[in-house]
Formats: sequence, C-alpha cells, structure tokens
Amino acid sequence: MRMRFEERQDWMARLVIRAAQARRQSIAGYFAADPARVSAFGIEAAGLYLDISRQRLSLADRELLLAYAQAAGVTRRAAAMVAGEIVNPTEGRAAWHTALRAAPGAGQPPEVAECLSRMRALAEAVRQGAWRGERGEAIADVVCVGIGGSHLGPQLACEALVSEAAPRPRIHFLSNVDPAAWDALHPQLDPHRTLGVVASKSWRTLETARNMAALVDWLDAAGISPQGRARHLIGVTAAPALAAASGIDPAGIFPFWEWVGGRYSLWSAIGLPVMLAVGPQGFDALLAGARAMDTHMMTAPPAANMPLTTALVALWNRLLEPGGTEVVVPYCEPLRRLPAYLQQLQMESNGKSVSSEGTPIAWPSAAVTWGAPGTDAQHSFFQALHQGTDVHPVEFILALPDRPDRHRRDEALLANAIAQAQALMQGRSREAVIAALEAGGLPADDAASQAAHRVHPGDRPSSMLLIGKLEARSLGALIALYEHKTVMLAWLLGINPFDQWGVELGKQMAAPIEAALGAQRRGDVASADTAADPATRAWIARLGSALRAIDDDATR
Repeated sequence: MRMRFEERQDWMARLVIRAAQARRQSIAGYFAADPARVSAFGIEAAGLYLDISRQRLSLADRELLLAYAQAAGVTRRAAAMVAGEIVNPTEGRAAWHTALRAAPGAGQPPEVAECLSRMRALAEAVRQGAWRGERGEAIADVVCVGIGGSHLGPQLACEALVSEAAPRPRIHFLSNVDPAAWDALHPQLDPHRTLGVVASKSWRTLETARNMAALVDWLDAAGISPQGRARHLIGVTAAPALAAASGIDPAGIFPFWEWVGGRYSLWSAIGLPVMLAVGPQGFDALLAGARAMDTHMMTAPPAANMPLTTALVALWNRLLEPGGTEVVVPYCEPLRRLPAYLQQLQMESNGKSVSSEGTPIAWPSAAVTWGAPGTDAQHSFFQALHQGTDVHPVEFILALPDRPDRHRRDEALLANAIAQAQALMQGRSREAVIAALEAGGLPADDAASQAAHRVHPGDRPSSMLLIGKLEARSLGALIALYEHKTVMLAWLLGINPFDQWGVELGKQMAAPIEAALGAQRRGDVASADTAADPATRAWIARLGSALRAIDDDATR
C-alpha cells in the first residue's frame, strides 16, 4: 500500500523542521562529540566502501530518515520492482532492469538469456576476426549510433574499462545530430572494416535516425551493396519491426523490452558495445558486480543499506542546502564520463514536480547533478565549492591504482581527494589565516587586511566512496548503486522515476519547427509562418534565412 499524499506531507514537514535544526550544527562538532563517527557512518557493499561521516547528519537524524523510509515503503517497493511488478504507473510498465543481470536459472528471463547468447556469439566473431565485411575484411572499428540512455551508459563503461579492452575493434560513439560530429569521426574509419551498431528503444529517435542515414549513405558511397550492408549494420531496439522496416537485416536485430527503461538499459543489448570492447567474460563480470549490489540492496538492513543510505543523504541535503546541486568528482580519469551519465540517470528520472498520483509536490525534487574528474576539477570549480556563497554537497569517488606508479602520482591523486574533503569540512578561520600569514613573515596589519580573502567557511558536506580497483565487476556495482539510489530517492520523494514526459515534449515540438525551418530555407515564407509564439517565429525566420544563405554560397 502506497503512502498517502497527506501522510508524506506530514513527514516532509517534520524533516524540514529537523533540517533547520541541523543547520545550526557543525560537522566538525559531530566529530568532536564522537571521534569514532567514521565507523558508525561507514558501509561496505559489493566490494565498495562508503563513508558519509562528513555529512551534516547526526545519528538521531539518520534514525528519523530511516523511519521515514520505512513508512514510505521503500523496501517493499524495491521488492516489487525486482519481482517485475508494475512500478511505472504512468506508462503501466514494470522496470525490471535487475532481471537483465540475474544469474542464469535464478530469475533470468529466457528471452534475456537468448539475447545474451546472441550477443556473445557476435562479440566473439567480431573480436576474433570471423565476422567480416562484404569484401571479406575483418572489422576494425565499431560506430555506436544512439543518444541518451542508448549511449551514455555504454560510453561510460567502454571508457572506464579501456584497460580491459582489446586493441580491436575500436569503439566509437556518435550521438550528436550536429553534422560536425560525424564529419570528425568518419575520416578515421574504413567503411569496409566498420560495423555500425544503431541503438534506439523506440526506433523513432530523430537524432539517431539522422545519424544512421548518414552512416548508411557513407557505406553506400563506398560501394557496399544493400545485401552486403547486413555485414556492416546491426540494430538494438525494443521495436524490431520498425528496425527491419528501416533496412536492418532481421538477423542483425538485438531486442530488449518495454520493461527496460532507456537510462537503466546498459545491462541489455544496449550494452553490446561494451561486450565488443571487453568481451563476453568482461561483460559477465559487469553483470555480476551489478547483481552483487542488487543482492545487497534487497538483503542488507536499512541502516547498513548502501543504496538506501545514499538516497537518504541526497534527500537530506536537498532539505538542508539551498544550492540545489549535487557534485560528483571521480578521482579516477577513466570515470570522467560518470558525471554526464549521472546527469541523465538522476535528473531525467527525478526531475519531476508532481507525485506519482499527479499531485503537485511542495518539496524539492532532483538536484542538479554536475562534476568533473579530480584533480582537474580542483583547478576549475572547486574555488566556488570552498568559498562561494552556496553550499554544494560533493561525492568523492576513489579507485585504487591497478599498478604502482614510479612517479607516485597515485599517492598525489588520493591525497588530493582526502585533502579536498578535509578542507571542505574544516575550512580555515580568520584567526588561523592571520597566524599563518604572520608566520610567513607578513606584518600584522597586512595579514589582517588580507585575511578576509583567505578565509574558508568550511562545514561543507561530502561523502567518499571507494570502489577498489576499477574493473568490470566494481564498475557494475557502482552503476547499480546509483541506479538504486535514484529509484529509492524517487520513492522517498513520492514521484515516478521511470517516465520522462519532459523529454517527449521537446521532441514533439521539434517536428513542426523543423518543417518550418525547411520552408523558410526554401524561401516558402507562407509555409514557414506557423502558429508558434512570436519568439519562435522570429528565430525560424532568422535561422531559416541564414541556412538559405549558406546553401546559396555553396552553389556559387
């Protein structure tokens, strides 16, 4: 039984009051009162270790949050999701992505097993040189055409696991409909040694369709026949009939299903580029890591449940901090794509303003997720994190090196991560700044005048997550952790994390605007005059005229 809206309002009111009280507490004060705080706020799961001791959160606050999670039925709803029940009410669907990584014979649907078997066969054939293009040449490059959930997860995984990937095939991603993206990519490729993997759940995504058309034209221009195209083009979709109608050989279509949400689909055939990169064994390890996190999520007690804890911390920080953002900083260069992946996962899932029942909510929903790899980030936006007027909670993600570094850069990387978390919490007082300046030889008056610019307020919250060595299994556990965090946070907020109507509206509006732009470009001003608002009409006229001028210049 779901929590009634009025009951959730009452709980949120209690949490808001409690958060206002917590603002008067200092994180350093928590440590002063309990030097063993790290052990009380540390959790291990699926090979990962999470430390939330630097959050502005007391044990009593955590107990209240856990009581709210129990009242909201988060554990019960997680069980329903894993069982394949309908948990996406607006679309009447299950969200059964956990079934994609279930072990054979232990909850894995037969259609998933069949698809994985086909994926393994294709990956082995391509990697071993047995899959050849129309002219009999082995595949050297794979171009993955997709966008959003069809590309962010696979690209993250391929870049993160580059040390485990074979030299061939090389994996490339084409998502942006901007022609410049394809123009930069295709000169690196030989069409006779290239395999295109087109991924679209609906097979109606405009950007993917246009980029597929460019890819097909390029193959045709190289002399590859329509029949031979089957050796160079395959599709991944939940709409196989549409893919076949667009020219994809049915034997080269890899399905997934309506109960797989796009941003939760890495574990399905959408992950085929990852399997092509790291092989079936590596992909199995990715699934195993995610499965280990699934097991932890379903069996760990609430106070020691890592996904639930991260969701509760995210909720708490939204009530505590006015900045409205959540910063993710992986101190691990191969995870540089993680903030972008999490932007879609968290903001597309939870960027809602109404409850699952359609009632406007009176509390904040998704934070703005952003970030970049450390230590680069320290030299860009960390100034604002330390001394800006808004407080932005930070998630530091650490990985152990896979081998020693004789230049000790591994030590420098890890030390910087720890130091940044320490500096955010401790800050530096005016008195400490003056003392340091005077100790450095600056006269007292000068030290006092400069002190204000060097004060760090501190008391800024952060979490630290250690994933061990970055490999397929630990990456799978990390991604599954964030999936479960996102979904559990939605249930705490009372919203549906599995639909994305805001994305659909923009797609719908783009079609008539594109038609009007084309008319304006052709000089058919009457057809370009749409019923859109004046600003939209003005931009159609301006850009359509500019495109027409570019066309005229090209024909001169």
